Amino acid sequence: MKQLRFTAIFAFLVVLFAESCSNEFELTAPYKEIPVVYAILSPTDTAHYVRVEKAFLDPKTNALVVAQIADSLYYPENAISVFLQKVGSPTLYQLKRVDGNQEGFVRDSGVFAQSPNWLYKIKDDDLPGGLNETATYRLIIKRQDGKPDITGETIIPKSFNLIAPNTTGTPPFVNFLGKLTTTFRWTHDENAVYFNIYMVIPYRVLNSNGTLDYIDTLYWTPVSNKRFDGVGGNNSQERVVGNDFYTALRNHLLARDPNALSNDGRIRYFGQISIAVEGGGREIYEYNLTEQANAGLTGAEILQTYTNMSEGFGIFTAKNYRQYNGFKMGAVTLDSMRNSPIVQDFNFKF
Repeated sequence: MKQLRFTAIFAFLVVLFAESCSNEFELTAPYKEIPVVYAILSPTDTAHYVRVEKAFLDPKTNALVVAQIADSLYYPENAISVFLQKVGSPTLYQLKRVDGNQEGFVRDSGVFAQSPNWLYKIKDDDLPGGLNETATYRLIIKRQDGKPDITGETIIPKSFNLIAPNTTGTPPFVNFLGKLTTTFRWTHDENAVYFNIYMVIPYRVLNSNGTLDYIDTLYWTPVSNKRFDGVGGNNSQERVVGNDFYTALRNHLLARDPNALSNDGRIRYFGQISIAVEGGGREIYEYNLTEQANAGLTGAEILQTYTNMSEGFGIFTAKNYRQYNGFKMGAVTLDSMRNSPIVQDFNFKF
């Protein structure tokens, strides 16, 4: 699995530097180049990417103008080298500069220039044994102008264990019952702080004569940005109201098929369901704490911007991901759905 997610931290930095570089003010500070780094490592990814850019404090040019010039956003190819190192090992593994637009990561339109979209990449196969859970990794950016290396460190979270819904059944079942709650519970280590639960829920639709009409899938996130509260050891849980699932299902069905509520005798069946736990980001937690401390009337007079890099701004963090397959929707869920005004007209069968 290959994933890459870029957050709003860069938009925040652009605003910060735009304020600093506004042409309405005469800045006395000389031109200054500021490195900006972003990366999320995951042992489940087939390739790992790092974004390395540069921001500016320039008394002559507005930062929003500079952001549209690709050559001003990126270091020249021969100006830096990017390495990954497992702490405790002397070996450095060099990342290759690639165009993210050609890797399937097209940059969103907005403040920044879209093309080229330079990233630094290393395949997981190029790291002996891949990324190791619970190990500490160091990102090293070496500059050819003699300035000190830019570094940051993060720890790979240990894999998660889903406790509820119970995964040991043959098959395992998951149920959502109207106003009642379904508990999602999982174990993790201290390096995981924020969590998402993802569900992949396929279903098929049959015509009244038994022929297949179509097959579709609901992708649903019942738990989003759940923060570990430190209670109960290294266990986290979230309760999800059954009606939340019914509402998500109804909205999806009607978006896919506006005639889904027509009384045409069509029958629907759930397929095998997947539940995945994704979590990590102690650095993201620290970043959010900094943001909260700066917010409101009682916030700091001088903004403190979180970074775990040795210079400049950015976040070098890690996550993990584990997926469980083969769940079935329980018969009690189907019974509950038949009595729910939210989804009773969709004719789901067991």
